[in-house]
Amino acid sequence: MAIAPTDSPAPSRRSGLTTASMVAYGSGNFAFALLGLVISVNLQYFYTDYVGLSAGLVAWSLLFAKLFDSLTDPLMGYLSDRTHTRFGRRRPYFLAAALPLAVSFYFLFTPPTIAEAGGSQGELLRYMLALYVLTYLFWTIGAVPYFSLGAELTDDYQERVTLITVREAWALSGLLLATIAPAYLIHVYGGVDGYSFMGAILGAATAITLVISALASHERPEFQGRPPMNPYAGWIATLRNPHFRPLLLAFSCTAVAGAVPAVLVIYVSVYIIGTPAWWSEAVPGWMPTWSYYLLVYFASGVLSLPLWNRVAARLGKRETWGVAIVIAVFTSAACAWLAEGSILLFTVILVLGGAAYGNTLALPPAMVADLIDWDEAQTGGRREGSYFAIWAFATKLGAAVTGFVALQVLERVGYQPGVPQTDEVRRWMVWMYSWFPAGFYVAAGAALAGFRFSRDDLADAQRAVGRDE
Repeated sequence: MAIAPTDSPAPSRRSGLTTASMVAYGSGNFAFALLGLVISVNLQYFYTDYVGLSAGLVAWSLLFAKLFDSLTDPLMGYLSDRTHTRFGRRRPYFLAAALPLAVSFYFLFTPPTIAEAGGSQGELLRYMLALYVLTYLFWTIGAVPYFSLGAELTDDYQERVTLITVREAWALSGLLLATIAPAYLIHVYGGVDGYSFMGAILGAATAITLVISALASHERPEFQGRPPMNPYAGWIATLRNPHFRPLLLAFSCTAVAGAVPAVLVIYVSVYIIGTPAWWSEAVPGWMPTWSYYLLVYFASGVLSLPLWNRVAARLGKRETWGVAIVIAVFTSAACAWLAEGSILLFTVILVLGGAAYGNTLALPPAMVADLIDWDEAQTGGRREGSYFAIWAFATKLGAAVTGFVALQVLERVGYQPGVPQTDEVRRWMVWMYSWFPAGFYVAAGAALAGFRFSRDDLADAQRAVGRDE
């Protein structure tokens, strides 16, 4: 794969993407969402309650693997930005990552069978850590180029929202499957075997959709082969963009806010709300309450996407994202009232919170794409890979640190898998699930208030680089 200086043709404005083009590109996000949810929600519960690894050691594994993973993002953004092949600079990477990602994901959920987990904690920790690092390494190789490609497919302000909305609709479809498949397979095959079957099936689905997306997407030849820049220097240059800094801060706060609930949702559904007798009698055995909650949340996100697209066209991207942040503040705080049997209350919260989540998936990446054009007008270079590498870093760092803290807190207050929890453990679970994310959503709203970049600013930037209408 050659890395070469640019001799690319002059840039020209691109807009009017066909629905087929949007769908083809967006299908790749089905894979990343599918695996991402299972890893974020199920992995720690699987290793604590099924494999037998202590919550504290799981926390250390998550922290180390995600920190290592986040440090590879700038390198991947650098390589992707500077690659020149006849297939493009983005697609070869997520095509090459498809199969290795699927295989490593399968083995992550297929640990060795150990009769006495208590005496083999070191072995289990090494296994989990090695497979987790491998999975996220291949994830980075595919994901950073994939998401970077979305920023360059169209130059139109509102069409970018539509493109990202289609991409995130695919993501939410993957999330819906990821809420059902683990629960069903665990019910049919049993805990550990069910997770292993899930790893094989979802891994195969991941590889197939990434291959389809890579083969069907089309890149812009004029963006290939940019002059090289040290990958970490590229991050510094990116942070000089005054419009990007408040946007990144707002997104980082939302990433932190969402990380702890993702880690704890199964624990809260099992140990705080529980499973009433009427649920066991009325609902099929393969649908545990936690799977139902995730289904409600992500279905609400899918159904909300067309609405947010229309609202953004009328109000603008910043204002629309701000509305979703306000909703997220109140829905997070409302979780403080969760108690045994409060399925209806949690359902209402998840409907509203899922709609806010759908907005957060679609709007911020479209806003980043606009700022990349402004950066090009100021510097003469395009650094989609650098921008989305630091975007991914913010997400992973937030998930790494807050997930680590949440599991360490559970370990310290006396969490024991598979048994009723003490009042202290339950209080900490509810606090971390409610007031902690609510506070960070408030911080996200404050950061977003400092963002100033409009449709007119984008038009000026595109005029400066010769891609005006």
